[in-house]
Amino acid sequence: MESLDKPVSGSTEAQVKAPELLLEKFEVKESVSTKTELKKEVPDSKKVAKPVPVKVMEKSQKIENKKISKLPEDYPELMTTINSRAEPVWKSYRPNHNVDEKIYLDIHYLGMTVGKIMVTNLGKTTINGKEVWHFHARFKSAPFYSSIYELDDTVDTYVSTDQFLSLKYSLIQRESKQDVDDLQLNDRDQMKTFWFYKQKKSDGTLRNKEKNAHIPYFSIDPFSVLFFYQGLPMKNGDIYEIPLINKSKILILKSVVEGRETIDTEIKSKVKAIRVHATTKYTGETLKDGDLYFWFTDDNKRTLIKAQAKIKIGSVTADIVDGK
Repeated sequence: MESLDKPVSGSTEAQVKAPELLLEKFEVKESVSTKTELKKEVPDSKKVAKPVPVKVMEKSQKIENKKISKLPEDYPELMTTINSRAEPVWKSYRPNHNVDEKIYLDIHYLGMTVGKIMVTNLGKTTINGKEVWHFHARFKSAPFYSSIYELDDTVDTYVSTDQFLSLKYSLIQRESKQDVDDLQLNDRDQMKTFWFYKQKKSDGTLRNKEKNAHIPYFSIDPFSVLFFYQGLPMKNGDIYEIPLINKSKILILKSVVEGRETIDTEIKSKVKAIRVHATTKYTGETLKDGDLYFWFTDDNKRTLIKAQAKIKIGSVTADIVDGK
């Protein structure tokens, strides 16, 4: 696990060519209120022998359902339709997140452990004066598998705490066949996403891309959806259509809560779990790749304990091996 916890070499945010004013608007800054909140919750070491982990549990708190006051003149009708379908999902969401929650999962493919994932909630910070959650993940190939394909990727996403809307998404891929920096900035004032992409080719040349497009107001990025599930009712039979922003495109993640079951994990047997079946669509067109399955603990924490993606040859599975 230590290799996943070690600091990433180089920049921790995707480095791309983007307008300075836009980057400044989405600059991450620690808020004074967040510092104060954490300071209050950490007990005085002189009075308490064992420090109490800092946690934020806000399940009973309702999110603010802000009305969209004005849409851009060229705002697509399709975005309005997607937005109206997504709004009930956001209304059912209640914040339910733990600061410093950290889980480790092993990635299995064709009977081999090919890599590891660390997923963590780094707590609250601010972007442009707005309080946001900071979620982070790191993916690394297993030592023996690195000779076949080496992978060291990081994902950082920032989501507003009042409505759970994705504001910023950064993906860094350092792999045998990929050297990519991918940055996505979601401007809720303009109702647009700004996507910037840089790829370093094997011959040393750079390939840059950038694009902007309208987005539904209620939308998140592909990574933060794992935390969004934690705050949904997740009743058997529930269906959630969740708009995801990815590379300036909108995907609709249709998630069906298939039911409860008991599963064994590498750290505990007979764990009560909620199984979610998810499929994606690009503006109405279903992707050809396999479906996704997620298992969360059937308790207040809703911890991700297993994930599975069916692909052309077999399936890739991630199983929890440690967590707190």
